[in-house]
Amino acid sequence: MKQKAHRWNVIMGTVVFLALFIAGIWWLKGPSHKVLKIGSYTITQDHLALYENDCRAEVTSYFYNKYQLDPNDSGFWETNIQGEVPGEVLKQKATERLVRDTVERLKASQYGIPADIALKDIKRSLGEENKKRQSSQGISYGPSQYGLMEYISRTQMEVRDELKGKLIEEKLKPSEDQLKELYASADPSLFDKGCRARIGIYMYYGMKAGEYPEELKKIWSFVEKGFAEEKEPADLINEINEVSEVKIEYEEAEYDTADLLRDNQEIIWLAEQTRSMEPGQSSGVLDYGPSQGILKVLDKHDYGRAGYGESVTLLRNLWLESAYEEYIKQCMKEYGYSF
Repeated sequence: MKQKAHRWNVIMGTVVFLALFIAGIWWLKGPSHKVLKIGSYTITQDHLALYENDCRAEVTSYFYNKYQLDPNDSGFWETNIQGEVPGEVLKQKATERLVRDTVERLKASQYGIPADIALKDIKRSLGEENKKRQSSQGISYGPSQYGLMEYISRTQMEVRDELKGKLIEEKLKPSEDQLKELYASADPSLFDKGCRARIGIYMYYGMKAGEYPEELKKIWSFVEKGFAEEKEPADLINEINEVSEVKIEYEEAEYDTADLLRDNQEIIWLAEQTRSMEPGQSSGVLDYGPSQGILKVLDKHDYGRAGYGESVTLLRNLWLESAYEEYIKQCMKEYGYSF
């Protein structure tokens, strides 16, 4: 009798264990509960969790920089500091981004642009995309496999660009008067056609990061005094190097903003520092990595400002950026969301 009871307990224990195990699998695989409703689409908790995870670094950085709140401290996400709680800020930021992205996808689909909206559809498309990348005829650009959030970000940009293209031709088409008004009021540098320039470079090399010899201050004062006295670069360098242990080097470089190479960081830096300067002007003391120096514009030819006719494409894009933001905000309000 005792043996039968024992056998029964073992059987029932096994059954209960299996039932709990199966229930656990069902719970893990089961649909996530909804947290938002946008139009006819339900946004689920797992969809929001993806965005929360993506916003986490931005939120922790914000609280650390503003309040010196360490994200590694226990209770960080529940801490209330000057009325702000990291966990609440995270949820708000993630919700806003998710609502915006979903509204963009909804509007895109209304204009006939293919766009997955529900997370299950995005996951299905991701699986198909990654299968293509695994095949022998795989896609040659981009990563070998996309992660879920990485895929969402890429397709969101594609959807956004296509939607803008549709809107500027149909709904958000600016008038000529609007473009002319924008041309008159926009930052003039946007229409700058660039320049060609020759730069004199006075530089001290070989410095350890963060270590600036005290004698450099005297040298840079001497260089700027030499500019005022219109001394030749070779004479100025020789005078410095004869009396100082800190040796200064001089060289000249030319650049043309129409032909700047992206991988030539030194020339790009020169152009950034001197673009707004006139011939004869000097930069003052500048740090460049572990080096320090002064730049002087020797000669320069400006290509002038692009006229209205040359700037229409740029103006249309500038106008669209502003109009598009207002359009998406209005669409979000129509769906019942305002941030």
